[in-house]
Amino acid sequence: MASSSLISRIALGLAFIAATAAGVKNYSNKEKIAQAAQENQTFKDGIASADAKVKKAADEAKAAKEELKAIANAKAAAEAKAGSAAAEIAMAKKETEAVKAQIQVKDSQIADLTKKVADAAAVVAPTTPTQDPELVKKVSDAEAKAAEKEQLLKTVQAKVEDAEKEAAALKADNARRAAGLNKPGLEGKVLAVNPNWNFVVLNIGDRQGVVSGSSLIVKRGGSLVAKLRVTSVEPSTSIADIQAGNGAKGSIIQPGDVVIFPGS
Repeated sequence: MASSSLISRIALGLAFIAATAAGVKNYSNKEKIAQAAQENQTFKDGIASADAKVKKAADEAKAAKEELKAIANAKAAAEAKAGSAAAEIAMAKKETEAVKAQIQVKDSQIADLTKKVADAAAVVAPTTPTQDPELVKKVSDAEAKAAEKEQLLKTVQAKVEDAEKEAAALKADNARRAAGLNKPGLEGKVLAVNPNWNFVVLNIGDRQGVVSGSSLIVKRGGSLVAKLRVTSVEPSTSIADIQAGNGAKGSIIQPGDVVIFPGS
């Protein structure tokens, strides 16, 4: 009987040990599963971060390509406009020479008619040119045409001067853009601020004389808030990066802040 009881106790002890071992193993498996899940989540977070960086790099590359394309288009347009202005100047000069030649012809005709009037007056004394309506009309018509040609010459000369001024302005503007300088007197405002990506949107662009890669400063009242570098230029807006460490301590750019070209 005692032997049977001992066997039962031994069996219960072995069962307890087996159950305890199974519990320990199960707990260990749970820890491994939890650790694997954490490592998997960390891996997923790493992939998401890498994807975000890849997307940012792709967006920046796309923006850079678009910026280069815009600069190339602006340069081509400016060169085309300069070529057109030069052609207009050449045409206007030809028109000027033609008008001068016509005026010389009319001056010669007027001189000839005046001489005829004088000769007629000398032969039929004491008559005056007014007594010969045909000659008087010819002289009057010739003088009117001469005055008309003179006015045309002045108009053409003014056109030439305007075209030359426009060509000079285009040349100076192209030189300014090539030097990476904004238009003197440039002033605008901040439309929006993106603190996460550290850039601002401005209400001035190519039409106002903004050049990509140029520097601007942000002011509020009489205080310097920050410095900017233009990264993208559209016809009437532009985007600029906020330059770190170039503003007053604690200053934060806000929509409505004034933006100026420091060379103004």
